[in-house]
Amino acid sequence: MKEFIYRGLKLATNCRYFNAVKGISDSCVEDLKTSTLTLTYTEGSTTETIANLTGIERIGKSMELEETGIPIRLGDCIVSLNDLKLRKLTLDNHIINLVIVSDCESRVSQDYWHTTIVVSKKDANDPEFIRFLFYSGNLRYLQPVGPMPNCWFVKNFPKIIIKNNSNLTLTSDNDEIFQLRRNYDDYVIRAVDYQEQAITEIRRILDGYGLELVRQNKEETLKKTSYVVYQFSQTPIKKNHPYYGDIDNRLISQKLPINFTLHTTDMVLFFDFKNKYSNVDLLTNFCEFKTYDRYGKRWSAAIKWGGITEDFNHQYQPDDNSNFSYQCQFMCELHFYELFDDRYEILKEIEKTITTNSEE
Repeated sequence: MKEFIYRGLKLATNCRYFNAVKGISDSCVEDLKTSTLTLTYTEGSTTETIANLTGIERIGKSMELEETGIPIRLGDCIVSLNDLKLRKLTLDNHIINLVIVSDCESRVSQDYWHTTIVVSKKDANDPEFIRFLFYSGNLRYLQPVGPMPNCWFVKNFPKIIIKNNSNLTLTSDNDEIFQLRRNYDDYVIRAVDYQEQAITEIRRILDGYGLELVRQNKEETLKKTSYVVYQFSQTPIKKNHPYYGDIDNRLISQKLPINFTLHTTDMVLFFDFKNKYSNVDLLTNFCEFKTYDRYGKRWSAAIKWGGITEDFNHQYQPDDNSNFSYQCQFMCELHFYELFDDRYEILKEIEKTITTNSEE
């Protein structure tokens, strides 16, 4: 006998087809000649009213009924997740979301259209929890087929659409730990990635020249008397954002200014630095660099250097460490692209589902 669920009504039959039609009364009748189970319902009927009148078991919220149009062939729709086989019980398409997270407990949210499974990092490799999750009978719209595979652990299957009369065999070795509520980090590449890489490259250049690069307010960690202080005086400035409908409206063109101050007690070094900076021999010849996004691809960024202050006082000026030194200022602008990660859209959908769906 074949068991299936039509809009929340749990049905079982030996017939090969199912048909839902509007009529003058509510009934569910098998026609052995055509091997068709026919559900007849009156205008405005819901699964709740049908269940109350016919005694058919109802699962989940009450739903409005719709005609199938033509009889639907009843067949097994099985999805294999790393050899764990699950049969779809719903007559309509069904979506499975299965992800591992670190910021909430394990839970299951179910309705006729979705089965959303969120597994905590702790439970992802717990055989007892996994067996309870899939073989306890608590999954309303999915049914395990066959025994539990040996050494089966939870992997990410963010979105699987199971259609009628189509079997799926899927494999995944993705065990990334997601955070459902960390929506501020949904970028392929971020401004901070460019920022850190730029400072690393500038530090390498200055270190080769004999200067130490240090962030503002960290001067007490200095090991040299000749050094350059940097600071980010503002957040990235949006230069351009594609309009809706552009080729990629997830891409944002940004620029980020960085201010520098040179401090040195060595007048020779002070003059030489300014000469080489102005002659495009030191720092100003560093115009481009590359950094990696979260998926290992390389992105380019450009650097535009500004002028250097020309004022000079033979009277030493005290620096932030109360040392007397020659000082000058210069700046640069980083020009780069940030890219929103549309792969995280599914996480937003999952979070919305588990927080709004009362069927758990």
